[in-house]
Amino acid sequence: MTSSIRQLSLTVFATSILLAPAACAQEAGSSAEEINIAGLLRKDGKPLERIDGVGSHYGMVETVDGARLRTIITIPADATAPPHPILFTQWVSCGTIEFRPGRSGGILARLAQKSGLALVRVERSSDGDSQGPACDELDYDTEIAHYTEAFDALLKDENLNAEKIYVYGSSLGSTTAPLVAHALQEKGYDIAGIAVQGGGAETYYERMLTFDRQYLERRPDEVNPADIHDELIARAKFQYEYLIKDRDPDDIAGDSAEMAAVRADVRGLGDVNQYGRPYAWHQQAAKQNFLAAWAALDAPVLVIFNEFDQFEARYGHKLITDTVERLRPGTATYVEQKNTGHSSARFDTIEDAYADLDGVGVPVWEGTADVILGWLEEVQASND
Repeated sequence: MTSSIRQLSLTVFATSILLAPAACAQEAGSSAEEINIAGLLRKDGKPLERIDGVGSHYGMVETVDGARLRTIITIPADATAPPHPILFTQWVSCGTIEFRPGRSGGILARLAQKSGLALVRVERSSDGDSQGPACDELDYDTEIAHYTEAFDALLKDENLNAEKIYVYGSSLGSTTAPLVAHALQEKGYDIAGIAVQGGGAETYYERMLTFDRQYLERRPDEVNPADIHDELIARAKFQYEYLIKDRDPDDIAGDSAEMAAVRADVRGLGDVNQYGRPYAWHQQAAKQNFLAAWAALDAPVLVIFNEFDQFEARYGHKLITDTVERLRPGTATYVEQKNTGHSSARFDTIEDAYADLDGVGVPVWEGTADVILGWLEEVQASND
């Protein structure tokens, strides 16, 4: 089976809905609440997104492995010609990336409204209206393949001008963004710029050790600083067996009491997954060469690091810009947002950020969006 973009569409504006023929037909045997939107049943009767000033074009891409993925392209309502696209790769956790007021998706809505570009999103398998393997069973390699295949199909849409393509990755989407962008570049697309926030280019093994170090260092009431040295060495052994040698965490725990203690205390490590994704997702991510992808991309780069990031390290972010700047001087931009946590909320201290106490963090995602918008404006001007 080859990938294909379903030729049914539905466009949602803030004040109206435009339907193509059969785009909202009810499938035989479905209930009144199960409405077919551009080839996919709408789940749970959820309202379609509406963003002031843009139209949201709903579609579907079927991948070679049979997944049917919901696609959403937002185009400025005042566009007089097909705009260039900005492709989005999302964070690790499962869940829809449709815009909902009050969510962190506000960054995406702001980009859709203010950038003059077409924001292109693909819902991962089983997320939103997408059909296929459950997202919490989806591995890293398949996620990359789905993004690449779906974006390749969507970039042929007549509503887009694919002569220049921009990419934005958020959180661990900062690891998938350069891989997807490089895959598209290899297919002949012109990657005109790539922006990331919340993820660097160090190896995935290093990244997870950083998660461990943050977990130990930033809980001073629970962890004695004198114990961190031995703790981290033990965790390095565990992570190597888990991520590099592809062993099941429970099997590693059986090696010794030390490994069992680590297994019981790794943040986010559950019975069958970590941070809601299967062990294979993380193990496959550990095999990826992120820095090679960044080095091979012929495009301006924006890297945003939030000073109080609860997970990621400054050096991983700087690794991207330092590498790109050495290879292509004048093309890398690094921005550090002070007193700001991973999800663009402001805190008084780094310990408060790590505890993420209710009501402590003040959302400042507008600032993050404006940094990206300012960079996009500069890059687009230089590309004209």
